[in-house]
Amino acid sequence: MKDETWSSKRSGKRISSELKDRDSFTTEELKPFLILPGEEISPVTIRTRLNALKRSGVITAVGRGLYTLKKLHNYTPEIDKSLREVYLVLRKQLPLTRICVWKPSWLSEFALHIASIQIIVVESETETERAVFEVLQEALKKNFSLTENLLLLNPSAEDIDLYVSGQSPIMFVGKLISEAPTRESHGIVIPKLEKILVDLFSREPALEPFGDAEMDRVLRNAFDTYALNADSILRYAARRGKRQEMVEYLTSQKLTG
Repeated sequence: MKDETWSSKRSGKRISSELKDRDSFTTEELKPFLILPGEEISPVTIRTRLNALKRSGVITAVGRGLYTLKKLHNYTPEIDKSLREVYLVLRKQLPLTRICVWKPSWLSEFALHIASIQIIVVESETETERAVFEVLQEALKKNFSLTENLLLLNPSAEDIDLYVSGQSPIMFVGKLISEAPTRESHGIVIPKLEKILVDLFSREPALEPFGDAEMDRVLRNAFDTYALNADSILRYAARRGKRQEMVEYLTSQKLTG
């Protein structure tokens, strides 16, 4: 007798076989694998079966209603002592201010040429950058392991060319755009990879070493290695006034379905 019970194992095998050449696919494209012939099911059951496929590792969500068969990892960069120290100093002095810290060198794993830059980027919510800058100024005058760092407020691309030698450590203080995707890692708030990639695409001065010829490579390798949320990328790109350009770029590079 034919088994009429839906099975995530059987469905997963069919999906892996029939969609193996696709970079991504939508919920609508998955429906034939979620519904048995002649079966009528609710949207809740569709979601339940999708979740079963995700839990079993068959598919990975890369956006709202968008999935891939690629075995992708979650992005977790190294948070070193210097980054932690900067964040904790600011959190102590400005406990109510939204702040995130990161290093442009995190993108080196995706690039062909490793940039010898020692930059810490500190971003805070609008109209708090000056307060953050002043707290760091005072901290650098005291017994602080980052004393040698040059501190710049809202640096331009010209400032990067002028001050960043690759040998001297430097800290940038800038604005954290509202709704920027961030997360907490080991008690430190850092940007998600989606944010850093949009910043790169938007020609953020701190990421100048990874621009031009390296940008395509960085974005391609990031998408091939980590589980990235396309919706998060486009929402943040919209906040930066780059949504349509980002859509066209991702489509032309075949980075999303």
